[in-house]
Amino acid sequence: MKKVLIIDDDNLTGAMVETILRAHAYQTRRAHDGPGGVEAARQWQPDLVLLDIVMPGMEGPKVCEAIRGMKLPSRPSIVITSSRGEKKIIVDALLRGADDFIVKPVDEVELLARIKAQLRIVDFFREIEENNRNLETILAVTEAVSGTLDTMEILGIIVKKVAGIVGAVRCSIVLIRDGREGYVLASHEDPNVRNLKIDLARYPEIREVMRTKTHLALDDMINHPLMSGVKEFIKDLDYMSLLVIPIVFNEEVLGTLFLRARRRESGFTKKEINFCQIIANASYQALKNARLFEHVAREKDRLSEIAVRDPLTSLYNHNFFYTRLEEEFERAMRYGSPLSLIMMDVDDFKRINDTYGHRTGDTVLKDVASLIQRSVRKSDIVARYGGEEFAVILPQTSLDGAVEEADRIRKVVSGHGCSGLKEEKIAVSSGVSSYPDKTVTNAGMLVNFADRALYEAKKSGKNCVKRYIA
Repeated sequence: MKKVLIIDDDNLTGAMVETILRAHAYQTRRAHDGPGGVEAARQWQPDLVLLDIVMPGMEGPKVCEAIRGMKLPSRPSIVITSSRGEKKIIVDALLRGADDFIVKPVDEVELLARIKAQLRIVDFFREIEENNRNLETILAVTEAVSGTLDTMEILGIIVKKVAGIVGAVRCSIVLIRDGREGYVLASHEDPNVRNLKIDLARYPEIREVMRTKTHLALDDMINHPLMSGVKEFIKDLDYMSLLVIPIVFNEEVLGTLFLRARRRESGFTKKEINFCQIIANASYQALKNARLFEHVAREKDRLSEIAVRDPLTSLYNHNFFYTRLEEEFERAMRYGSPLSLIMMDVDDFKRINDTYGHRTGDTVLKDVASLIQRSVRKSDIVARYGGEEFAVILPQTSLDGAVEEADRIRKVVSGHGCSGLKEEKIAVSSGVSSYPDKTVTNAGMLVNFADRALYEAKKSGKNCVKRYIA
């Protein structure tokens, strides 16, 4: 509904014009003097102003000039109403920014025709302004994409600019991972949102766009059949319109531009949808970079894990064991805290390999590794030392505590039957050393002393735990 502000000190004329306009579905407001009219224009922001020339407080031309000097969201049309003998004043008003004039007393047909003509011009100006804003946003996005390698910065610019243009209450870029997981990479509501995982089961609109690979616009999302399954989650979103634009590459939906706007009368316009599609296309490269960055980060993590993990058992490897042992030993010396080490060996492992083969031997090692890992504390560090030998670093643990833990692990392993060994049970022998001890001055000595204790356990009949005592 278009808004018309009537500024006229003649109550009879003002009331008559207001009655005519309301009968033709215009929204009206009246002001009775120049200063009041200027303030009404500032606060109400009408589409058109009907302005009398001669008024108390401030005459029409000055009112016209004051309105034109305001920073309003869009330019209103100003139509002067005047008697026939005021042509010089009319010309002055036109020079100060008025768009048209009507001679009093006003004729209803002429009044409505001139208002419609001016409102068409207003709409034309608004369309130009909107196109300019859209072009400026597209330019800002393309400059951001080409001017920085920071993907999150680009996506942040996109959601902020788009939200401002379409008046969205939510504008987000959602990354689709493996076709089944969604992550909000950027949201104009909160610039700190990064990689926020969302449950796609609660977003049928995104799933529908992933399926169709085309945009989806819902004028009243809360009552749309597509949203019936999640109505309890969106019950507070009255008068909310929805727009989801897919970002597609090689028939794969990389992500979506996701918008919600509170619209009582209508949803997103065709122009807004086209604009958002252009932005989504422009953001493709940024989203592709985000995918690539994510892949590189995962690959880097995988390579880092390979560097420190034993490929057979997935325990820490020999090199990482020594790195962590050195770190824990330095910490124990600095704070005077206890540190213990268990060296553990699978009994008769050569016979298992010779009898059942190396594949069964590998299964035994993986089973033992899993049993040890499940039996220790989170703070303990378990490693495959080499062959059938394992090591457990126990921070903040005395010699007695380490012996107890080693024996508990021994009992768990001894009760385990491994597939492929028929009726045989696995057994392990363990040696334990600890710091502080007057004979232990470095991390290597902890390993040597635990090895000696392990040798004693083997000599004593296996399947037992021995401690090193200087």
